[in-house]
Amino acid sequence: MKIETPAQLYRFILRSFKSLPKDTKEFYSHQAKQSFRSHSDETNPERIKQIIERAIEDTKWIVDKYKKS
Repeated sequence: MKIETPAQLYRFILRSFKSLPKDTKEFYSHQAKQSFRSHSDETNPERIKQIIERAIEDTKWIVDKYKKS
């Protein structure tokens, strides 16, 4: 799946968090929502790309962290 837009990223994050324990899922879903709100005014395409790449890495790390435990 190629993630190029903030909307695609948000869907990816929420779908990835479905496998997390309930309380953890709620916490990280809330964090994702807050992060999207804080970056909603970003217009620089390079910066948006950096944010998307970092968010994908972070999401995968979180999911892997809970898979191992």
